[in-house]
Amino acid sequence: MSLVTKPFPLAALIAVLAAPSVNARALSIELKNAAEVVTITPASLKLDWQTTNQTSMTVNSPNLTVNGKPQTINQLVQPSPHQAEWTLKPSNIHVKASLKDNLTLSFSLDNNVIIARNHPMTLAWFDLPQKETQTLYLPFSEGMRIPINNATWGKYLEQNHSGANTTQDLKMPFWTAKNSDRYVTVQLLNATNNRLVFSSTQKQVDMFASHQFTPLNQTEPFDVQISLDDQRLDGAKRYRQYRINQGLATPLAEKIKTTPNVAKMIGASQVYLFGSDGISPEDVVNWWQLKDWYFTRSTLAIPTEANKELKALTQGKDWLSHYHKQLLVDSINASLRTKYPAPLPTLTNNGIAAQFKAVQLRKKWLAQHAQPYLNNSKKWGQALSEDMIASLKNSGIHKLWLGLDNWIPAFYQPEMVDKAKQAGYLVATYDSYNTAIPLGLNDGWLTAQLPNAMRKQCAIELADGTKKKGFRGNGYYLNPICDLKYVQQRVKDIVKYGRFNSLFLDVDGTAMAREDYHAKSNESQMLNGFNNRMDWIAKNTGVVLGSEDGNSLTTTGTAFAHGLETVGFGWTDKDMKSNKNSPYYLGRWYPDHKPDFFFKSAKVKAPYKTLLFAPQYRVPLYQTVFHDEVINSHHWHSDSLKFSNVQTERDLISMLYNTPAMIHLSRDEAKSVNSPRIKALKHYQAGYEPIHQQLWNKQLIDFKWLDNKGNIQQTRFSDGSIITANFSGEPFKYGQDQLAAHSLVAELITGEKVYWSSKAFN
Repeated sequence: MSLVTKPFPLAALIAVLAAPSVNARALSIELKNAAEVVTITPASLKLDWQTTNQTSMTVNSPNLTVNGKPQTINQLVQPSPHQAEWTLKPSNIHVKASLKDNLTLSFSLDNNVIIARNHPMTLAWFDLPQKETQTLYLPFSEGMRIPINNATWGKYLEQNHSGANTTQDLKMPFWTAKNSDRYVTVQLLNATNNRLVFSSTQKQVDMFASHQFTPLNQTEPFDVQISLDDQRLDGAKRYRQYRINQGLATPLAEKIKTTPNVAKMIGASQVYLFGSDGISPEDVVNWWQLKDWYFTRSTLAIPTEANKELKALTQGKDWLSHYHKQLLVDSINASLRTKYPAPLPTLTNNGIAAQFKAVQLRKKWLAQHAQPYLNNSKKWGQALSEDMIASLKNSGIHKLWLGLDNWIPAFYQPEMVDKAKQAGYLVATYDSYNTAIPLGLNDGWLTAQLPNAMRKQCAIELADGTKKKGFRGNGYYLNPICDLKYVQQRVKDIVKYGRFNSLFLDVDGTAMAREDYHAKSNESQMLNGFNNRMDWIAKNTGVVLGSEDGNSLTTTGTAFAHGLETVGFGWTDKDMKSNKNSPYYLGRWYPDHKPDFFFKSAKVKAPYKTLLFAPQYRVPLYQTVFHDEVINSHHWHSDSLKFSNVQTERDLISMLYNTPAMIHLSRDEAKSVNSPRIKALKHYQAGYEPIHQQLWNKQLIDFKWLDNKGNIQQTRFSDGSIITANFSGEPFKYGQDQLAAHSLVAELITGEKVYWSSKAFN
């Protein structure tokens, strides 16, 4: 049956709907606003938009169902030319439509409808009009540009993103589609309880969206806003303005007023320091005497592996390899943890003060008993040591964010934290309150060492009655609304004893919203829980706060984020995960002080190499919204030096969008200003710092290609500054200049020009 294309008069519609028949599914109505007309088929939600120049385009294909079943319509009314409302049957979902600049759709459930706990009502409402669409712009990361007729993209989206939610997975709750010469943006005003499905039919990308009404959210309407624009960034600009209008945006300039240290993020590259124990091989001055003392006079409990591998070795006969030296140091550190353990936390005592005391006792005891074989205890450390801070300072790098993967290094050497802060750096620890594991299961996973009572009472209960398993199936994921006072006190204690002026709070910024049937909190309330927790930390501790992703729904209180410039990918790919002979193998998760996973160089395999890193498939959606609000960088799994065969692309994209580099450092990689990673950090800083100093409080307002292949790209900022990047291997004639291969120039409004090229540092 073909759909009726000419709208019925309203009186005729009402007559038909009074006695619904199959023909009612084909009836359509018109909404008018000035010269624009939107034709809606209520039962199928086919949407056709006639613009001011009389051209018409389909912005939604007809495919509406509820729980997989087509609907009829009832109670249709149109109180004005730009408004209409009706009820879907038999689901009893009430729909309102309004055309004022944008088309707004609102779906709400009748109060009399009863939804069973494990049987949500699924409204499938969006179907991408494939024939009319040329390109999709999706914020699954910073921004993906997806040609509809690209079969590789279709397969990738189907395998990796089908079933994605629009809170955590979609980093901002909108998408834009190029339709003829216009851009159609769909913004989810209620971003929770939604799913996206992708398919690659007929070698084309297709996308569908649905919303679920559940017992916990059924009183919340589901609202959608659809707009037509002229440029690919206009949808992102609309979302930015929406956040401003709703009071959700807090620019960095405002954050500096309440937390002055946020200013230290301006122009600062970002560094993770690895290693969490008291001493490292660099602290040993006499290996054989240290080994002899450890096995014969220390009285420490010695691990089995050390007894097996080290005890029988003798000076003059054997050789202490790098492996032996590291094992000796690791064993001493482990023995000290056994000698001075920290008590497990309880709801009334988080154990942070006890951890600090235990760490100081380990350090004091070792200094008293093994000092002749080690350098001065003030110089000890793995992630944080005096020589590391000196190398960074002496390299001429004055602005840095330094992150530790836990707070123990700062407990060993709080004076080094002070020295780093005196150098102008921000020093942060990684922290998290989203997974709790049974106490004693993995004592090295500090953030998950939460009281058993909290693990049980705060665990998220799913609709089927089970508790949500935590990270990698360990323990349980927790509801952020639960036991907030415990979190607040632990954060305060970590900041106090570690002397931190920054904090990285994992997961909270990802908008990982779930329904919790134990607490009877829905996804919207959980998002509020994350935001309230981050807001409290930012306002009550004085730290510069950051979180994972910096998802648009959970940015309250944050000044920076890690994740969107390079997202995690290929989690189940065998070559990347487990094939140690593959050039794509990401590496082992050890040794603890310098895990291969973070430091080993790897290549990126197809199709990730092209789809995720080719500049032709990237677009700065996130930076259009957040450039002057949240400073985003790579996910810590993938620092700027991780991937050898896409380093140039990542470098230039980062500089083009004006986002900071991220470098991982271990103590042996930071011995001198001439170490490759220090030199790389200095090179990134030479380009990023002067550009960001000018642009940190400016909006990214334009993005375009200067050629037809996307090898030459340009961003423009609200002050008039322009950055132009040459991704090709050939020089490009740009004005009166030659822009070298794999380089860029930033033409700042001040008249300064900053030239920068991507370089390899091996």
